[in-house]
This record gives sequence, C-alpha cells and structure tokens, in this order.
Amino acid sequence: MRSRIATCFGVVAILSACGGTDSSSGPATVTPPSAPTGAAGSSSVAPPAATPTPTPTTPTASTTPPPAASTTPPPGQVPPGQMPPGQMPPAQMPPAQMPPAAGGPVKLAMDECGLKTKYPGDNYCINAPPTEKGFQMHFGPKNYDSPEPIYVLQPGDEVTENFNATSGNDSNVYYYWRQYRMRPGSHHLIVNAGARRIGGSSNMAKDNPEGGVIAPENQGVGMPLNAHTAISNSLHYFNFTEKPVLKEVWVNFWYRDKADVKTPTSEVFSMLGMNIAPGQHVNKHGSCTISQPGRVLTIYGHVHAHDQRFSVWRTRGGNKMLVHESYDWEHPNVSEFSSTVMNPTLDPASKKDGGFSGILDVMPGDQIEFECQILNNTNTVFVGQNEANDDEMCIMIGDTVGTTISPICAASDIPVAN
Repeated sequence: MRSRIATCFGVVAILSACGGTDSSSGPATVTPPSAPTGAAGSSSVAPPAATPTPTPTTPTASTTPPPAASTTPPPGQVPPGQMPPGQMPPAQMPPAQMPPAAGGPVKLAMDECGLKTKYPGDNYCINAPPTEKGFQMHFGPKNYDSPEPIYVLQPGDEVTENFNATSGNDSNVYYYWRQYRMRPGSHHLIVNAGARRIGGSSNMAKDNPEGGVIAPENQGVGMPLNAHTAISNSLHYFNFTEKPVLKEVWVNFWYRDKADVKTPTSEVFSMLGMNIAPGQHVNKHGSCTISQPGRVLTIYGHVHAHDQRFSVWRTRGGNKMLVHESYDWEHPNVSEFSSTVMNPTLDPASKKDGGFSGILDVMPGDQIEFECQILNNTNTVFVGQNEANDDEMCIMIGDTVGTTISPICAASDIPVAN
C-alpha cells in the first residue's frame, strides 16, 4: 500500500438552496495563499504556486423537501430511564424523513442530484437545504468528465487532506441535524471550527440525529455556530480497488430556532495513544470520568482494519453496563440514545453490532469506558497514523448534552489471552 499525506487549502462550495449556490448566505470560499478571493458559485480560483486547489460545483437537480417529521415515539418504544415530564411539543424543525414505525428503519435521503458519472457513488449526492433553513458544504470536482486531479484517487493510494471553508450562515445560529454523504473510499470526515469539533462521520451515508427526527427530550438541544465561521474539514480516503475513485463529500447543516435551544450540545472525540508492537494482541481501554449530570446522545468508534471490536460501557456504582458495540471497522454502527430510536440489540456472543436503546443519562462520578481490541499481525509498530491497513487508531466519538467527555481519558493496555 502506498501512502501519501497531503494538506490542501482548498475552496469548498457552500450551497444554501436546493440545487444552487447562494452568494447572499455568506462567503462561500476560503482564499488560498497568493490566490484572489473567489465568490460564491465562481467557476475557478487561481491556485497558489505549489498547492492544488479544489473548486466548487453545484448539483443541478432539486427536489421538494418531504413533510416535517413527527417526534412522537412509536408505540412500544418508550425506553427505561428518566423520561421528561409531561407531553413534549412537536419539534420546530426543518423538513425531514418521517420517523420509523415501531422497529422500522429510517430511509435516508439519497440520489437527489441525478448524477451520471463513470465513478462509483453518484447516488450519495443530496441537495442543499432551503436558504433560510441551513447550508451545505460540498467539496468535489467542477467537471465530472475531466475532474481536477486533487479529487481523483488512483488505485492503491491513500490520502488525508484538509479542505477549508467558511460557513454559509450570515448570523449566529444553532444547528443540530446534520446529513453526511461521502463517495466510496471515504474513511473519515472531521469537521472543526477552530479547536472545536462540530461534526463528522465515518459512514458514507449518515444523519445525526437519525432521519432528522429530534426526539421529545432533545427539543432544547442545539450546537452554536457563529456567522461566517472558518471551518476545517479533514478527509481520509483510500482506494483499495482497481479503478480510480472520486473524493467527494456533501454535508448539510440544518438550523434550529434559537428560541427552542435551551442547552447547547457538545461533540465527543476521545482518543487513546497507540504503541502496539508486531504480534501484540491487546485491549486498548479508556475510562472517562463524568463531572456534570447530562445525557449521551450518540456514540460510535473510529478504528482501522486491525481492530476486532469496539465497545462502550457506562459504569455507575460498580455496575458496568454495555451500551454500544461494533465489529465492522469500515462501516461502524452509530448508537443514538433517545426515545425515538431502537438500536440493534446488543449481542456480544454473536459478535453483532448493537447498542442500548433509550435515554442514556450520566451523573457525576459515572465512568464512560471504551475499548478497542487490536491485533497487530503486521511487521510494523502501530503508532496511530491515518493508514487504514498499516496502522491503527482507537477513538470514541459522539454527542452529549449537559455534560462533556474529556478528549483525554485514563488509558490502559490489557493483554488478550490467545
């Protein structure tokens, strides 16, 4: 496997209406060094001397958003644990897919742009929100028939790049629902505003919350985003196929009414150090102490090909309760802990992905513990690099409200008996 690490200070299209760019919704580009400023929807920006510069593209198709989603929990899905008192009002939220029937799946928005290229993943393209309801970050080629080299990944290549953008909101806003869509070959998207993580995904198609349905107990949550915020997007792509693939991502941010937001939410990104010698089989274990009461909203793990299991527990008064487990490193399951989502049943004996279903509260003194079981069957030491086949990582990612989880938790290595 050839690995190359590149940093690209690029132009990212900010779309704020279905099927188009909107220069009225704030700066759409970040100016690369030595390059002139590009306007929203501009066809090109002059690149610096030695830095390839992505250019914006605009999907041409548009669809009418579906009706607003109901937030009433389906019958039989009222979870254990503390429920909010009384009947909560319906969410004041942008259009979303309807919530599932009891036990039914949520249908994700897909294939909204009518793309017909020679590259896999055309069906991941989605339209931007209406201008008044949100904006879209998109990075990808301007011309699919002759895409810029920065967006083409050749067979055997692996790359981690940074694309810079400016958020499309003209005023300070709150958001919560995010839609992530990425072409095949994507391994991670990390979205930061300065040092603060504001989103990301390790799945090619994922909504947070699921299907855009904001649960009754989450009517007051939201994440703040100042007008025209500088955003850094870290994208890890690999191509283990025999044909070129495109690096392309669409992310929709949907606003929340400021009057509805009572408690800002926080992103979780807790990472364990890595130093695993060849032949070593170990459980990398992290333990994060909770200092304030709150709730965990979502949890998933980011790992590489040599991880055999990712697990998360809530420990309270010596009672260690498994709340999330995943065995698929490439397409990790995401557990959402709310009154409207039924996660797959936990089944460690069968090594099936699953999660606790219901509201997951935390109290001061609780521990959120996570663990990656890693087997190093290579000839190199794992040190935590962005190399999916040749190195390893152990990161717990998610959202909380009312409390935070430290990015640095107590760590230990537990040998696995072979």
